[in-house]
Amino acid sequence: MKARRLLGGPPWTDRRLVAADMLERGQSIQQVAAALELGPVTARRYAALFRSGGKHSLSQMSDVGRRRKLPAEGMNWLIAAIKHAPVLHGFEIERWTREAVVELVERRFGIRYSRSHINRLIRDHELQGRFR
Repeated sequence: MKARRLLGGPPWTDRRLVAADMLERGQSIQQVAAALELGPVTARRYAALFRSGGKHSLSQMSDVGRRRKLPAEGMNWLIAAIKHAPVLHGFEIERWTREAVVELVERRFGIRYSRSHINRLIRDHELQGRFR
């Protein structure tokens, strides 16, 4: 999803407000999850917050998940690597998968990122087109 920036904050803040708009229009949790590339648990959490306190509740939700462990130069290297073919990094696939990125990070940096962290990285750096 490439939404226009609404609040000027982190990308997930805008995504939460888009989710609130969708829920307000009566769209299902499954539709919200699919449209915003959210996991079902996250979409349900957004819906519960929206039901209990409206858009304000979603906009005030704190960031969750583990903070990144890669230093800036490591993140820059990883983003550049994803912009090239996986075969250049020893993978026998034509397009990146989240599992391949998890493996690449672990191989290169000795850090094990979760699939949800990789999803966040992909969204925040607008790399969706590199994945199947």
